[in-house]
Amino acid sequence: MPLTDIEVRAAKPRDGKLTKYSDGQGLQLWAHPSGAKSWRVYMRVEGKQKSLTLGAYPELSLKDARRAATAARERLAVESASTGPSATVPAPKATFGTIKAEWLDRFERSDAAKKTKDKMIWHASLAAALDNRPIAELRAPDILAVLKPLEEKGYLETATRLRSTISKIFRYAAAGGHVDSDPTALLRGALQPPKPKHRAALVKRADFERLMRAIDGYSGKSGIVREGLMLLALTAARPGELRLAQWGEFDLEAAVWTVPPARMKMRQPHRAPLSAASVDILRRLKIDDGLARPPSPYILPGPRAGRPLSENAFNVALRAMGFSGDEATAHGFRSSFSTLANETGLWNYDAVERALAHQDGDDVRRAYHRADYFEERRRLMEWWAEQIAAMVTG
Repeated sequence: MPLTDIEVRAAKPRDGKLTKYSDGQGLQLWAHPSGAKSWRVYMRVEGKQKSLTLGAYPELSLKDARRAATAARERLAVESASTGPSATVPAPKATFGTIKAEWLDRFERSDAAKKTKDKMIWHASLAAALDNRPIAELRAPDILAVLKPLEEKGYLETATRLRSTISKIFRYAAAGGHVDSDPTALLRGALQPPKPKHRAALVKRADFERLMRAIDGYSGKSGIVREGLMLLALTAARPGELRLAQWGEFDLEAAVWTVPPARMKMRQPHRAPLSAASVDILRRLKIDDGLARPPSPYILPGPRAGRPLSENAFNVALRAMGFSGDEATAHGFRSSFSTLANETGLWNYDAVERALAHQDGDDVRRAYHRADYFEERRRLMEWWAEQIAAMVTG
């Protein structure tokens, strides 16, 4: 059955996968997981089935897509009659929008975090003004025209990330033979660079001690948040890594937490030794979880069954304790740990960096320097737990 305008508007990918809707006579509407939709037509060329991308929807309506498909079939018929069975139909010029949709589909099948994928889709949507343009005809000034309004509004970080996203799309297009080069390379230095943002952190011992005492005395609406903040301080983990941690990642007997690569910033698994104080908190949480109905897979369950603690729970608690956003953040605990540990001179700098799951910025050094420092990190985390205990008791 031919498609209707209502069906085309309502078409969505099923189960988050690319879904194809047939209009008949080889014309299909592709609903991509990214939310984009594109038209393709299938025809027989030299006895083999070939597909041509006609354009993106809604820029190319159902009516126009049918006309484009008919025109493609007519070209095939004319050329076949005039040149014989070896005739082929010249493919229409690929637009930026169709290549972008293909690249997003590919990216969504990667192992990147959902949050990263959502951001990439959003950044790609900001380049919608280029979607109907043949990608091979786009030049650096065309792309700069999309980026400049963001820069003028002060969205420097967004403009920089959008340029990077467009660059990735062009490199994908180059691999497919649609373009010869990436014009975004000519825009380096054309945009004002964003100012680096440093997350607020208490890096003086007296200030961090004040924070630890506040957390120890925090009641809030749930002891889960207090326990979570203590674990955040004790482990120096990223807030997202801890908030989404599940019981299957922990070996409490061996006192080891293995964070899976999908939740690590660098997509590498991370083995973290746990101090005795961390294990004690986890055992308490495990007992509480055993009493819950139903038990949660997360070590820090949220109020809704089967869901983790909310993304803002830690920072909301810090504000309730009287610490402003310019003074302390959940992510800032890592800076506190790094600064106070390195200032003592007791610990190998690389061991502290490995405890933070940081990758070496030097590509060559990273390739050869693969030491784990696990035993030193175990002693380091035990020492850090003793420091926090001393801060709490004064």
